[in-house]
Amino acid sequence: MINATFENDIKELPNHFPKLKIVDNKGERSIQGEIDIIDFEGKKWATYSIEIKASSDYPKTFPKLFETGNAFPKIADWHVNSDESCCIDVPQNELMICKDGLIVKDFIYNYVIPYLANQKFRELEGYYLYGEYSHGILGRIEFYQSKLKSNSPYQMMQMFDFIIKGKKLDRQARCPFCKKSKFRNCHKKVFEELSAIKTFLMYDGMHQLIPFFKSYPDYQLPLT
Repeated sequence: MINATFENDIKELPNHFPKLKIVDNKGERSIQGEIDIIDFEGKKWATYSIEIKASSDYPKTFPKLFETGNAFPKIADWHVNSDESCCIDVPQNELMICKDGLIVKDFIYNYVIPYLANQKFRELEGYYLYGEYSHGILGRIEFYQSKLKSNSPYQMMQMFDFIIKGKKLDRQARCPFCKKSKFRNCHKKVFEELSAIKTFLMYDGMHQLIPFFKSYPDYQLPLT
C-alpha cells in the first residue's frame, strides 16, 4: 500500500543527499543510492548502498532501511532483521522516538548515518562503538533497565505496574523508587515517555519478563 506521507516527505531528499534518488517501482516510490560516512575532519570512511522504503505505520515508525551492497552480514548479530531490513533500534524505543511523527530526512541524519557508521566501526574494530543490546529477552531487559534504572526484577515490575495503571504522584512527592529525590527530578519524565508504549509494557511484562524472572529467580539485572 502506498504511504502518501512518506512519498511526500522524500520529494526533497535528493537536494540534501545528492547520491540518493527517488525510484518508482510499480507506482510505489522508494529512495535508492549511496550514503557516505564522513567524520568531523572530513575523512570518508565508507560508502554504503542503501534503499529506504515506507513502513506501514510511517511516520509513527521508522521507514525500512536496507543495505544493498552486501557490506555486512544480513544476520541478527549484525543488527539485521529476518526480512534483511536494518534493525536500527529496539521497537520500544522506536515508537517513543516516533510518537510525534518522523521525517525521512531527519531519519537519515539522526539514525541511518550513525547506524552505518557503527557498522563500519565494528568491521574495523570488532565491536560496536556505543555498545549494543543483547538479542531477545535479555535485550529487552537491558533496554528497560537503561530507561528505568531499576535495581531488581521486582522493582522493574513495580515500575511497569505504575506506568500501565497510569498512577499519578504530586510533583513535589518523593520518588517511591529511588527514595532520594522528588519524583519530578528522577522518574517522572521516563515514566511519561514509556506511557506512550503501554501496549508493549503490558505484553513484555506478562509474556516475557515475568516468566523469565520466575524461571531464573536469582537473576541479577545487568546494570546493578
